[in-house]
Amino acid sequence: MPRTARSAVRPGHALRAVLAALALVSAGLAGVVVASSSTALVTAAGTSADVGRTWVVDAVDPLPNDGTLNRWESADTGTFVVTIAVGDTVEWQFDRATQGHDLTSQPPASTTETSWSQPLAEYRDPGGQPVRRTFTEPGTYRYICSMHGSSMSGLVIVVPAGDNASPTAAPVVSPTSGEAPLVVHATANAADPDGDVPTVSWDFGAGGPVAHTDHAMFEYRTPGQYVARLRVSDGRGGLRVEEFPITVTGEGGPTDPEPPPGDGALPTIDALAAPARGAAPLAVAFSTQVTTRGALHAYSVGLEAYPALTGEAVMVRSRGRTHTSLQVSGTKPGARHAAVHVHERACADELGGAHFRFDTDQPFAEPNEIWPLFTSDAAGASGLVEVTKPLRAGPSAVSLVVHDPDNAARRIGCADLAPGTADLTYSWSFGDGTTGTGADPDHTYAAPGTYTATVTVGHGSGAHSGHGSVSDSVQVVVAGDVPPTVTPPVPPVATPPVPPVPPVPPVGVTPPVVDAAGPRITRPTPRGTVRSARPTVRVRVLDRESQLRRRDLVLRLDGRPVAGLAYDAARHVVRWRPARALAPGRHVLRLVAHDRAGNRSTATWRFVVRLR
Repeated sequence: MPRTARSAVRPGHALRAVLAALALVSAGLAGVVVASSSTALVTAAGTSADVGRTWVVDAVDPLPNDGTLNRWESADTGTFVVTIAVGDTVEWQFDRATQGHDLTSQPPASTTETSWSQPLAEYRDPGGQPVRRTFTEPGTYRYICSMHGSSMSGLVIVVPAGDNASPTAAPVVSPTSGEAPLVVHATANAADPDGDVPTVSWDFGAGGPVAHTDHAMFEYRTPGQYVARLRVSDGRGGLRVEEFPITVTGEGGPTDPEPPPGDGALPTIDALAAPARGAAPLAVAFSTQVTTRGALHAYSVGLEAYPALTGEAVMVRSRGRTHTSLQVSGTKPGARHAAVHVHERACADELGGAHFRFDTDQPFAEPNEIWPLFTSDAAGASGLVEVTKPLRAGPSAVSLVVHDPDNAARRIGCADLAPGTADLTYSWSFGDGTTGTGADPDHTYAAPGTYTATVTVGHGSGAHSGHGSVSDSVQVVVAGDVPPTVTPPVPPVATPPVPPVPPVPPVGVTPPVVDAAGPRITRPTPRGTVRSARPTVRVRVLDRESQLRRRDLVLRLDGRPVAGLAYDAARHVVRWRPARALAPGRHVLRLVAHDRAGNRSTATWRFVVRLR
């Protein structure tokens, strides 16, 4: 059975496999349904089908140079957090470990955590016997592996058992068979009769990332038998699991470590919170920071006048702020470029159309527009040009145009800012059982505690509606004397293990700064088409809270880690040049950076080698 088919009780040994099979048979009408296309398992906290349930947590040691960290990982949530009911058991397993691990329970670090009635102090070699604990009291329990410091911690959240209906789903998976490459669409149609917010995950069983959206899609490129697995949890012990066999036939196609960009691409996002700390009740202004970028190229009259014009434009939009940066070369040397504007149409659409305006009821003028003006140096380069405006730019800010320095009516260069943002939807889970929508929602936390707020961004219309999403999370620490009702956090998507939460200081005491942000990766090159078979790779990587080291960085070319990577810590610049000539065609670069606090960031970009 593939790992994706594991439930809370994982059949790691023959005896457990037999017991699991017997449990399914004996469940009968208590919650197991077998259909022609799938198998469903439904459990609810406090019901007879869920008494004494076992939840698996793995000690995971990554392979060398794969860019991930040692971590505790729940087999049911894919994160370091597992939510169970009173009377359930957690089983820590070590079959994914490659070194010895100590497992130690931690005393409460704040009023939101709970003392262990059966403290943990265990050591296991790789593949050693599991460690099991049954939890009889509600609370939040923290544990750690001190061998790896704060990068390897975990949480067990125990909720009271009681009358809780399981979540529902009406999943549709299609097609379930066909020749490779086979694109499968899956929709959960999840809901909860108690009004809880259901958490959905789709694991397609082919080694790719788990999707945490109601609708997901996946492309199978290699023939074989797979199991697509749906999990719907209500965060209070209620769970629905359904599995769909997928048959892929044919000869298959070449693997691609990252899907090529296209109309369905989504921008890079960051979840922000201000303030991120304070006393209850705490009013927080959340924001989804959206980054789009584009390669600057010669166009219109610039094709003849400035054919070597090149560069990059980047726009970062967030609550009450738009930051636009530009770097360009190949323009007229020593010239004042007094006409450089963000436009409201794509480069190929009427040469970018009119200037973008924040307020279309106001006139065209610099206070209402974005003008990254510059004076070129003796080589015709701009250097880094940055403009910040105190408003979030709307979706009609789609391109950046450089005009001729000698005749502003002529346009010589343009960059399309992609992906587009016009059809994006923003869904927030604030970590206290409530949700919100919109790019910049407001929320007030009434009770003290540590909350994880997560934003999920997807397409709301068009051909790509519901076909994928991107997510990011931010932590909010609320101080106070009264502990909150334990509410399971929404597991963050594609984020690294979070270090243990420090003690919440008394009201009026300034809390210490906690490094909860990953390194910032910007300005990756090369992009687009290059004429060299050995191009120089440059990318800026900065972490404001801790000094990065060379060993904290992994660069992959077409899925393989490279050797000879250099990092200039003073300038925060990563450099690499291939030792051998690259083959003509498209290549994919992926950089993974993690800091000493366990935060992890990634960036992927592409270029094409064309020697003629």
